Amino acid sequence: MRNRILPSLILGSALFFAAAPTARAQGTHLGVSPKDMVKINYIGVWDGTAFTAQWSQYNFGSLTGGSTTSYVVPKGKTLVLTDIEVTIRCMSPVTGEPNIQLGAYIADPSGNPVSILNRFIPTRQTLGQEMQRTTMTAGYSIPEGYQIIVDPIDPTALPSHYFRRVNFLGYFTK
Repeated sequence: MRNRILPSLILGSALFFAAAPTARAQGTHLGVSPKDMVKINYIGVWDGTAFTAQWSQYNFGSLTGGSTTSYVVPKGKTLVLTDIEVTIRCMSPVTGEPNIQLGAYIADPSGNPVSILNRFIPTRQTLGQEMQRTTMTAGYSIPEGYQIIVDPIDPTALPSHYFRRVNFLGYFTK
């Protein structure tokens, strides 16, 4: 009996190690196929007199959609956010720590805010940009038809800081 078990163990171990690299290549550290990964990018540009916003969606590195108003989760999909990276621009110097909160929210299909993803507090006191990042370890699920909103949308609402760029990273499920 011992003679039959040893060859089976050796063969089983060899198959496991041969298959392991292939199995890892099929998914990310999240267990998600790279083809399901998505980056939703918000860019806000303030030239001192007018503000322009642009939303873009990138799947597997390719631009697959965009809007100038808001980002809406596509029909038939659920978006699971895992990370948010923000670039905050200081457009006028402040004395002392900025007393401002910039937020990323979820709104229902009617546009009513229903949840706060995160608030970011600028630390920069002089002209320029800073980057902040938050990770949502378990992910945050957003159903189809719901919107992602950055606040404030209009930088003239604040005296000194606004979101220059926000990257929402995650993946789609069906």
